[in-house]
Amino acid sequence: MARTLGIQVSLASVVLLTVSCSSPSREYAVPTDLCGVQVPVSALEPVLPAGDGVSLHPSAVGGNKRCRLHVDGESVLSTSIEPWEKDASAQDVARVALEVEPGDTQSEDRRFLYSKKGAVGRVICPGGNAAERSLWATVRVTHDDATEVEMKTLITAFADAVAASGECGQVVG
Repeated sequence: MARTLGIQVSLASVVLLTVSCSSPSREYAVPTDLCGVQVPVSALEPVLPAGDGVSLHPSAVGGNKRCRLHVDGESVLSTSIEPWEKDASAQDVARVALEVEPGDTQSEDRRFLYSKKGAVGRVICPGGNAAERSLWATVRVTHDDATEVEMKTLITAFADAVAASGECGQVVG
């Protein structure tokens, strides 16, 4: 009986060791900067998957600035900063944004609209937005690990970071 118990304990130890060694982990440092926009790690970290390496890929098309974050060579997060008409709503922006729909959850102040995979948010520029334009931030993840709460936290932090970054004058001005 003692021998059987010893074998069972040994097998259980091997299984636990195998499971703990094979569980995915984040081996990279979470960036504090998304292509020039300082974003708090506490807002970004929860929506990023496990992996070994991270890289950022900025691009610009017209007045839109985009940033793609890759983990192990695969795009896992995409952000954009986009000028819109002054009276654009979160639903207007969501109609063309990926992974968020006009009927998704909206913040009480109607500034943010978000789902488990995407979000849009109005950027409140210092001194107010230019009279003819509004500025919007979007975020999107390509995996199913994020929650609505995490996406709301991320879009709120990202939109506020865009406002503090100087983008208001460059994009809207």
